[in-house]
Amino acid sequence: MHTTSVRAAGVLLTTLLAAPLMAAAQTAPAPSAERSRTEGIKETERFVKAGNHAHESIANAHHETKHTLDMYNNLVTQPSKNMKSDYKKLLGAVDDMKEEVAAARLEITNMRTHADTYFNGREATNKTIQDKALQSSAAARLAASRKDFDAALESLRASGDALEAFEKNLADQIKFLESDLTPTAMTALKPAADKLNAQGTDALGKVETANAGLRAYLDGLKAPKS
Repeated sequence: MHTTSVRAAGVLLTTLLAAPLMAAAQTAPAPSAERSRTEGIKETERFVKAGNHAHESIANAHHETKHTLDMYNNLVTQPSKNMKSDYKKLLGAVDDMKEEVAAARLEITNMRTHADTYFNGREATNKTIQDKALQSSAAARLAASRKDFDAALESLRASGDALEAFEKNLADQIKFLESDLTPTAMTALKPAADKLNAQGTDALGKVETANAGLRAYLDGLKAPKS
């Protein structure tokens, strides 16, 4: 009887000691899976797709900004036959422009997220290359690609700053006209109108150039198809 109790206690003790070990084995994180041989291709495609959306959205913002400047000139720099109607058209164009610019900023942010995934994945793959010379070449190409993308982003940032300055100037002039929608107000506004047109033309040029640079970079990432 005593022997049976000792054995039972031994079994119980063994079970209690084994339980934490089993639990630890069950909760231990699984080793990270190796990247599949097509993961880099998928990451590149997702990056390029996000970039295409950004490029298209930037083009839309450029179009609406140009339209807004045209509506402004219809009211201010050209003899308007119906100032009230042209003023309302300008307000509508401004709203559309702001909407498209905001959408473009969101698409650029999304593109940058996919770019981070792409560059990090590419770097991880490069580190698995056994041949040192080949690994070094891959690292150099990755660094060059990062640099080119950073340059494209910097160009977009500069064009965005120019666009923002144009929007602020335009908003001030709209406020100027809000309660003084008269021919003499248009005359008084002429020096500021000339400045706004130059500013708008400059901003549009920067946006167009930046978007062309982005397009060229994205096209360089695409795998040729026969």
